[in-house]
Amino acid sequence: MKPRVLICAGSYVPGFDSSGPNLSLRAMCEALRDDFDFSIAARDRPLGAAASTVEAGRWHDLGYARSIHLPARRIGVSGLGKLLAETPHDVLDLNGFFDRDFTIPALVHRRWAGRSGGVLLSPRGEFSGGALALKSPQKRAYLFAARALGLLRGVTLHATSDAEFADIREALPDSDVRLVTNLRPMFDLPDHAPRPPGTPLRVAFLGRISPVKGLDVALRALARVVRPVRFEIYGPAQDMAHWEGCQRLIAALPGHIEAVAMGEIANADAALAMARQDVLLLPSRSENFGHSIFEALAAGTPVVIGQKTPWRDLAAVQAGWDVPLDDVDAVAAAIDRFAIMPDAELAAWRTGARRRAEAHVAGSDALPKMRELFNELAGKKAKR
Repeated sequence: MKPRVLICAGSYVPGFDSSGPNLSLRAMCEALRDDFDFSIAARDRPLGAAASTVEAGRWHDLGYARSIHLPARRIGVSGLGKLLAETPHDVLDLNGFFDRDFTIPALVHRRWAGRSGGVLLSPRGEFSGGALALKSPQKRAYLFAARALGLLRGVTLHATSDAEFADIREALPDSDVRLVTNLRPMFDLPDHAPRPPGTPLRVAFLGRISPVKGLDVALRALARVVRPVRFEIYGPAQDMAHWEGCQRLIAALPGHIEAVAMGEIANADAALAMARQDVLLLPSRSENFGHSIFEALAAGTPVVIGQKTPWRDLAAVQAGWDVPLDDVDAVAAAIDRFAIMPDAELAAWRTGARRRAEAHVAGSDALPKMRELFNELAGKKAKR
């Protein structure tokens, strides 16, 4: 019988308020479906939403896994205990170190019930300096409590980049940390509609509207851009105070900069939406991988991003620019540079973007390393 992996993720399809992890989890399950039986449990609504947006409480066959959505905030330690008891598994795969719906209750239940067995915890970039700085006192208090109570005893932490590995090591020096990059296969290059002559540069933001993703930085930079731009903002507003501040920045933009909130976008539509853009502008304060960046590059769309991501030295391969976030003028200059590019030069940068994504996939050893890690963890038989 194949080892069984139970994945707990705050969001999973058809929800898309955490689109990057959705895409990597699906890619992993599809690639390893012949080696493992996957079950996925997720919230039944976006983070902070009052009402359910998907059917809750019933298992669905996805082909590559089965999935269930559970009512948020009513899960708790007892609810997680019930899920773990009723869902046979050899490996528990948790996503998000500070996740209050699944990770924290699961670790508390595991410690309280005296369970052992294989547990993999993917912080998803939450230990970076930029991410830890947000709500820092609460996060550091939980970090202290988790270590003091032994919640991480026997837990393996999953880093997806060298930088994230170092961040986790710094926060949790005694923990078992493994480095396996995100599994992201290439997709067919979507058709690209050239920008009509004389029209504004098409720039997009793709990500959660929260402080870590840097929409405010993007808007401050656009306020200094000289050339006409249409800026489309794709993603759910997870932090309303941040979104209200961004709306004020939008209202103050000069007349030649048009910013439009496009709302949430389904995972399946992201590549096509990026292919219709000239540039992705995503000045994140922290990215352990940067799924939106990969999505844009693979769609042949160059990017302007910050330097707190694994995607570096992009200009050298004509894939975009990675610039310091405290240099708003440099971000603006990169956008203006794209706005005045002749079509032939911009086409070369599109090719460079696609090739940068292809190089990442070609050089990835994520599949064999994740297979090996799951098999290792499955060997730690849980007490039943």
